[in-house]
Amino acid sequence: LSFNGDEISSYFGLRSVKLDDYKFLINGKSVFQRLVLDQGFYRDGIYTAPTEADLIKDIEISFAVGFNGARLHQKVFEPRFLYHCDRLGYLVWGEYGNWGLDWSNPFALEAMLPEWCECIERDFNHPAIIGWCPFNETWDINGRKQFDGILRTIYRVTKHMDNTRPCIDTSGNFHVETDIYDVHDYEQDVATFKTNYDKLMTEGILYEKFPDRQMYSGKGCAWVSEYGGLQWSEGDRDDAWGYGNAAKSLEEFYERYEGLTTALIDNPKMIGFCYTQLTDVEQELNGIYNYDRTEKFDSEILYKINTKKAAIEE
Repeated sequence: LSFNGDEISSYFGLRSVKLDDYKFLINGKSVFQRLVLDQGFYRDGIYTAPTEADLIKDIEISFAVGFNGARLHQKVFEPRFLYHCDRLGYLVWGEYGNWGLDWSNPFALEAMLPEWCECIERDFNHPAIIGWCPFNETWDINGRKQFDGILRTIYRVTKHMDNTRPCIDTSGNFHVETDIYDVHDYEQDVATFKTNYDKLMTEGILYEKFPDRQMYSGKGCAWVSEYGGLQWSEGDRDDAWGYGNAAKSLEEFYERYEGLTTALIDNPKMIGFCYTQLTDVEQELNGIYNYDRTEKFDSEILYKINTKKAAIEE
């Protein structure tokens, strides 16, 4: 479009998202989600990327190691980033930064709901967004359990505003009403991890660390939406942090990474995985890349592991 010499251009994308038994269908095709957790932090600027090129680079380096998308975690990402996700075919889940919200207090709904509705309305038309996840790990707060009505209301409003995408009420725990049942599990022993999730395949039982608070029904889509988080860094840092015991060598890292990841890829009842995380963030040294986006690992090795054909793929 042009007006008085000024030009405006736009774009559009069409795609469908559907849940079918134990499969996640995009345009009618079963797609295994090979996702990575992305908190959108930058060493210079924290929540603000230095340049647009840095936004693009985060997608490119994710593709380079075999991921096909990301959980955009605890942050409403900028529309410019979502534009590049659309353009490059990068699958993402839209989240809300709920950390610090007192979800045990019913009045928290008044603070969150208007903002969350604005997020959905603003980003609804981005085809790269394949699902919504307003809450993450709603732990007890000072001994008080979550107020289930908040999660249920947010879920139902989300579905009312957008019935074209699935919605996970609270990723990891504690589910109230959700389209997909997900869990977070940072078990580092490969044999234990595989044994736990093989039961989903053989017995229809999804391993659950909080059976007194939530339980998978045995039907519908399920996945491990946070796992891994293996710490690896060169040199010593007193504040270095990662899940479990840090790998003592690159060989150990690759072996553990492959074992954990393959256990999920080979499971015909898993719709995907989400590895923690894309880059190191401050003291969190469990990224696939360094904080400045330089390489930590051999991308070809990780690419081969991540892109193995999944059991649910046609």
